[in-house]
Amino acid sequence: MVKKTIKTLARQAQDELLEESQNSALLQEDFATKAYQMDVVRIETTLAELNILLGMPAVIRSGFVQDDANKLITIPTVFAKVDGLPANEKPYWQHLDSIRDTNGLQALVTRHMNTSDWRISSEDFNAIMSNFTAQALQQSDAWAYQLLNKLLQNQIAEAIVALLSDWPFSVSQTIENQQFVLSVLLDLPKELLEMSLEVDYPKEVPLLAVVHQESLGELTFEDIVAFNMFHQLGWDVVVYSPHAFASLENYMTTDSYDKFSYDKVRTTSSATGDPKKSFLQKWFGN
Repeated sequence: MVKKTIKTLARQAQDELLEESQNSALLQEDFATKAYQMDVVRIETTLAELNILLGMPAVIRSGFVQDDANKLITIPTVFAKVDGLPANEKPYWQHLDSIRDTNGLQALVTRHMNTSDWRISSEDFNAIMSNFTAQALQQSDAWAYQLLNKLLQNQIAEAIVALLSDWPFSVSQTIENQQFVLSVLLDLPKELLEMSLEVDYPKEVPLLAVVHQESLGELTFEDIVAFNMFHQLGWDVVVYSPHAFASLENYMTTDSYDKFSYDKVRTTSSATGDPKKSFLQKWFGN
């Protein structure tokens, strides 16, 4: 005998919307919106909703808009930081393992995003900023993505212009800092950027999951700039910090991302690899 179940109103509405979107997708060719201009809006969510959202197609997220008349698509995305660990750690690590092992549009980041010392020259920077448009940026001598797909180049250039204009960073928007940020944005890993070509909006949203373990050390301003770039390209970005290390909060304004915390925090190791003792353990030798 099959046990009866009752759906909540929220679950019923979600299932109906998903079914409707899937039926609609059947009437739309694959990658029908590939050449559309993209606008990205950040979803303000809760920790309880986070994992549900990460597996949700763009079309059923609040704020999704597909404007076929103007060739514009609005993608609601997540930008969040999760500190600590849940009481039951197993699902947490299984979730991260599933991202690492997937062949889908998900990337698990466990190293720094940018290790290059390259910096744009003042001459090239001034030339770009004198006519700061996506088209002019691609014509610059400093443009490093000319071998990528042309549609992707357009998206990258538009994302760079949007980031430097919106400036979601807490550091001052000085000429020096703008030059630094532009240098990072023009020197990102191309293999990750090219994953954006595989995304078929509105059916899916790619995920950049960053695991900030002790072995990684401090997340640098370059890392944070890179995370913002992928978010601007329509990716969900989540920084998982079992140790509750500071990262996004060092360089971003508080209204630019969601921050969640579990009650438990992973102990930081000492230089010898032994767990650091708490204040009481140090004094009482336990």
